Formats: sequence, C-alpha cells, structure tokens
Amino acid sequence: MLHKKMRLRSLLTLLSIGGVILTSGLLLSALLLFQKANIEDSLLEGNIAYARKLADTTDRYLTTAQRELAWSASQIKGLSNLKQLKAETERLRMQSGFFNSVVVVNHDAIIAATSPDSLNLTGMKLHSAASLQAITTRKPFISAPFTSAAGNYVVFLSQPLFSEEGGYLGYIGGTIYLKKQSMLSEILSQHFYTKGSTVSVVSNEGLIIFSHDPTLVGTKMLLSLALQKRLSTTESGHFTLEKGGQSYLTGYGTLQKTGWNVFITGTSETVRHILLRTAESAIWFVMGIILLTASVIAFMAGRIASPLEKLADRVRDGGSEAQAESLATVKTWYYEADRLKEAVQEHRHAVAGHLAALNDEAMTDPLTGLCNRRGFSALAAQADSEHEQCVIAIDIDHFKKINDWYGHDAGDAVLVSLAALLRQACRTGDIVSRFGGEEFILLLPDTTLADAARTAERIRETVCATTFPFAGTMTISAGVASRDDQSRDREALLRRADEALYEAKAAGRNTVIIAGPDGFSTPESAR
Repeated sequence: MLHKKMRLRSLLTLLSIGGVILTSGLLLSALLLFQKANIEDSLLEGNIAYARKLADTTDRYLTTAQRELAWSASQIKGLSNLKQLKAETERLRMQSGFFNSVVVVNHDAIIAATSPDSLNLTGMKLHSAASLQAITTRKPFISAPFTSAAGNYVVFLSQPLFSEEGGYLGYIGGTIYLKKQSMLSEILSQHFYTKGSTVSVVSNEGLIIFSHDPTLVGTKMLLSLALQKRLSTTESGHFTLEKGGQSYLTGYGTLQKTGWNVFITGTSETVRHILLRTAESAIWFVMGIILLTASVIAFMAGRIASPLEKLADRVRDGGSEAQAESLATVKTWYYEADRLKEAVQEHRHAVAGHLAALNDEAMTDPLTGLCNRRGFSALAAQADSEHEQCVIAIDIDHFKKINDWYGHDAGDAVLVSLAALLRQACRTGDIVSRFGGEEFILLLPDTTLADAARTAERIRETVCATTFPFAGTMTISAGVASRDDQSRDREALLRRADEALYEAKAAGRNTVIIAGPDGFSTPESAR
C-alpha cells in the first residue's frame, strides 16, 4: 500500500514566516528609493568635476604639443638640408613623446622628412583634408580625426614653416594615434576615479575620438540633436543615456582647443553599489528578526531540498545513463519530489539524445550550415598533426553596403552562396567555418604556404567572376598564414592570418596577403 505524500503546497505554508523578511526588505527598499536621487546627483556632480579636470589636462597637453611644434618650426628656415630636417623630426618625436610620428611637408604637399623611418613616407604626396587645410590656411591647427597615409587613425597638429625672407615653405606636423598607444591615450586611460566609470572623448556630433575600447574609436555615438546643441554651447554639464536597459550617468567637460568633449560615464551599477553600502548601514535594526526567521526557513528549505539535491547528484554522477537502482535510493517524502524522480527515470535516455542534438546545433552556423567558431575549434583540435597547416581568413569587401542597399535578406543570401562556393573550392579534409558576420576561416591541413596562397587567390578570382543573388558581383579580401612544425599555437596562427587580412583591407581590398615568418606580409601577386 502506497503512503500518501505530503503536497508541496502544504510545505510552502510552513514558510509563510518568510513574509517577515519580505516586509523588512520592502521597508528598506522604500528608504533606499528616497536616497537614490540624491546618490545619482552626487555621482553626476563628481563626473562633471572629473571630466572638467581631464579636459583641462588634455588642453594643456595639446597646447604644449603645439608649442613644441612652433619651436621646431622656428628652427627650420629651408627645406634643402635634408639631414637637418631629419634630425629635427627625430628630435621632436623622441624628446617629448607627444607625437607618434612627425613629418615635414613642402608647399606642394610632398613629404620632405619623416620620423620614424619605418613609415617610409619620404617623397610621398599627401592628399588628406588635414594636409590641404595646413597648406591653404598657413596657420597652426588641430585636425579632426582621419586615417593617415600610413593607415593609422590619427589627430594631426600642424605649424607653418617660413623662410627667413617670410616666404611660405610648407609645414611641420605631428600625429597622435587614436587606436594605438600614445601619450594622449595614457593621460586619459590612467585615471583614478569611481570603480566602474569610463572615460571617452567625443565630438559634438558624437564621433568617438578616444575610448578604453579601441574598437569604438572612429564610430559614432547616437546623440540627440538637443544634446548636440547643448554640448556645443556649454563648457560642462551632465546627461543620462539609456542603452541596453542600462542607465549611463555621464558628466562632460569641453576642450577649449578643439571643442571635443570628455565624457566620464558611470552606470546604474555604480549607484546600486552605493545603495547597497547604505543598506548595510540600515539593516542592523531588522537583523535579529531576519536571523530568527532565516533559521526556520533554512531548516525547512533543507528538508525540502534534500531529495532534490540527491536526485541531482545521481543524474550528475551518472549522466543520462543514471541507473534506476541508484535513483530508487533517494527518499522522496513529498509528492512533487516523488513525481520528479519518476520523470527522471522515464526520460534519462531521451535527455542523452537531446543533448547530442543540442551539441550539434551549438557547433554549426544556422545560416550557412558551416562550422561556427566553436565547431571550428573542435574540428581543428582533431586535425592537429605534425605537418604544416595553413589558415585563410576571408572577409567580404563592403558587405555593409550590400545590407544597406539590398537589405539583410540579400546579405544572408550572399553569405549562403559564398559558403557554398568555399565548400566547392576546398578539399574533403579542409575545415570551412564562418566566424561571424562576413568573416570566414579556412583551415587547410597538410598544406604548404604556397599551396594555401594559390587556393586563396583561386577563391578570390572565382568570387570576382561569380554573380551573387541580389548583389551581383562582389569581391573579397584574404589573409594567409602558415604554422610550421615548431609552432603549435593555433590562436597565434589565426591572429597572423587576421593581421594579413587587415593588411589586405588596408591595401585596397580584393587582394590576398600572405603573412611571412618574420611578421611582415606580402601580397600574393608579388610572389
């Protein structure tokens, strides 16, 4: 005869004393709610003060940098002495550390001297808007961010050069890197303020000039027209942005030299931490009641959880093959736990099949049917060998335009077609994967670098000759890297291939770049 199990509903009745804790928590929440506004105001005032301090520091940095340029300009009275020009650019770059690179440019926009030499820019003619402005205005200025002739995202400071007779010679200028390490990034990065706060430099239009996340530099922050007008007409202030369900409390200060704004941003998490510390101070008066009720609840919760924990232990230790005999030893003294044990016994084999199916889905890109990043890693680990391996990193050129012009459905169709093309172009043992977006990674086991380069070039030519749905013709860029017998670091191999792909993009796209063993890369067409 079966014994009647006690219902969970009956057990929950015993926990009604937990209402005391709930009531105490509600009272404490009401108290903290009144404090939240005061804490937010205090945080915003602190953000404003610190933003103004950083803005002032950055202004002084730019002012000093311009003075350094002006002094160097006063030492140059002609552009014929290349040795003097080289020495002065090198001195200016190395002495103060303000600039990542320094150039002397004549009035025809041709570079006469540069530091460092590794840029290989001497003799090159500049066509940037910043160079044109420097020659046209013949005055000192600080440019808006742009991509330099060396491919770096920079801010450019310039000072005109004049001969002893007063004739205009050109200008001397210094660049400050925005996506790489520079003195400006060090000034803005090493701040000592509220934990969790971030620093960024943003133009009035929302262009991000500096951020702790380099991938955000050069992108635009969505700012309302009212906020843009406010930024352009005030020296400091604050505002709140809502993004991803998170409130960002931002104080700002404006740079006098450029009109840029330094944002100090703290999230609602910062306010929450302060509120928690306030709660710690207010909680002592209810601690006695909470401790008493918690003891009762802990005892009852332990009694309730015990059979569930034992069931979980049996399933965890035995996996989907947990035996009925081991589950039978769990004493389920109430109704719901007894039904749960029966369900576990009936479905233990079905769970194993479901897990296998989920694992397959987790390793496959649902759009193209190729391996995703996780699947690539698993297959690549199985394909490890003592022989040479190569990786080809492929990215669709101007894919964003396809999405913008034809819609995301057209973009998806292009990705599916390219995936099918890559499958056809590769061997049976090759691993073809989509890492995300428009980036594809091919792993070619037992393949020399030369063969991999030829494969990449063949794929590039095939893509150029193929008509894709909606988009018609398009091009790709590719980076190729090899792993020799001495190196088994696959992550390093992927990085080198990705760096070569970046070079292919920078070189004008629709090209294949091969990563050399010394870290430099060369285009496939040059081999």
